[in-house]
Amino acid sequence: MLRLVKYFLLFSILILYTARSNAETIKVLYLGNSHTFWHDLPQLTANLASSNGDMIIFSSNTPGGCTLGHPSNGHLFNSISLSLINSENWDYVVLQEHSLFAVIDHYKYTYMYPAAQALDSLIKLNYPCTKTIMQLIWGKKQGGEHCINTYCSVDFDDFSHMQDSLTTEYMRLTDTINGILAPTGRAWQESIENSDPIELFDPDESHPSLAGHYLAACVYYATMFQKPSVGISYTGGLTSDEANYLQQIADEVVFFEPGIWDLTSDVTFAGFDIEQDENTVFCYDTSTGATSYFWDFGDDYTDTIQNPVHTYTSSGTYTITQTAISDCDIDTAMATLDIVITDNHNKHSEEEDISFIIMPNYENVKIVCGFNNISAIRVYNIVGALVSSKRVDNSNEFIVPINNMEKGIYIISVEHGRKVTNKKIIR
Repeated sequence: MLRLVKYFLLFSILILYTARSNAETIKVLYLGNSHTFWHDLPQLTANLASSNGDMIIFSSNTPGGCTLGHPSNGHLFNSISLSLINSENWDYVVLQEHSLFAVIDHYKYTYMYPAAQALDSLIKLNYPCTKTIMQLIWGKKQGGEHCINTYCSVDFDDFSHMQDSLTTEYMRLTDTINGILAPTGRAWQESIENSDPIELFDPDESHPSLAGHYLAACVYYATMFQKPSVGISYTGGLTSDEANYLQQIADEVVFFEPGIWDLTSDVTFAGFDIEQDENTVFCYDTSTGATSYFWDFGDDYTDTIQNPVHTYTSSGTYTITQTAISDCDIDTAMATLDIVITDNHNKHSEEEDISFIIMPNYENVKIVCGFNNISAIRVYNIVGALVSSKRVDNSNEFIVPINNMEKGIYIISVEHGRKVTNKKIIR
């Protein structure tokens, strides 16, 4: 019963993620070793995505025993890996390190950290918008002490003891490269600590069984698409009950505290609040990660400032759409509202009508209002930055000089009475 309650809470959280989009296509490069090519994890993840209407276009280089940066067998020195990094504008590059490097200090500090940082730099040099994903590897089934040459780990009491150490190190590593952590090992731990009947290990107690890699594929899908895997029909050869259970484990780990894995650190989310005063709407941006904005008010009027004010001239039901934009991401949010304009209000609006007159010399814009109630003039450029601002002492006309502005599109925002009127001009 406790687990069912946790899932109920989890799925409430997942509403935030399922709303982002429908079918998506992403490009992914996997650089790893046998812990990636076992059961063909890239293809398993692609099949999972395809079953849900999404698509992963991928390439991989996963030689057995390969590390991120050991001179004898590291991806940092592998011509195929380096060529693949530069072959596409990847959405994600997944880096999977040797399963023991993170728990042996010599290899962790001499090779793992420097190599991850160097590879991430090469990835960003090829395409700045690529997101580097570190795979959080799972520990050995029995824990124990593990050595490479003369360098050894501590003697771990059991799987969870070793996994806790791995999780801590990979979280630190991901922070150093400002990347994303795919918590595959943490998902394994969640399953194992609940004494679940599905065997995640192959007989060598290190590599994954099919179920282990199916769980990893669910984590990858949730991490890359930021959508839940629960309910996807593809089972990868497992029973439906097994697949559904592993999907639940993956989503619980990925989404319960997404900030731990840095899933949303570079993601743009649209959002805004509105206040309505009769037929005038004040929009307050609440988006995250955006550097520019595009607003559609549903009546053929648009704006590009961060917090626009819009006045409707006709009654009706309108949908306001905000598009939040960053260098590498875009997202939209919408709100619907009803506008009712009475005859008295229409008459009042006509008396306060605003006209914008481009002067013959194209160096000034003349603004004329029906009454002496222009109180402020602001000019914004196309990306919403304030270019100039002027308070006016209840004038009925005002001259805005534009001769010192660069050529481009500008928004003139006029406060008059209780209204704000925006006008797009081209310099």
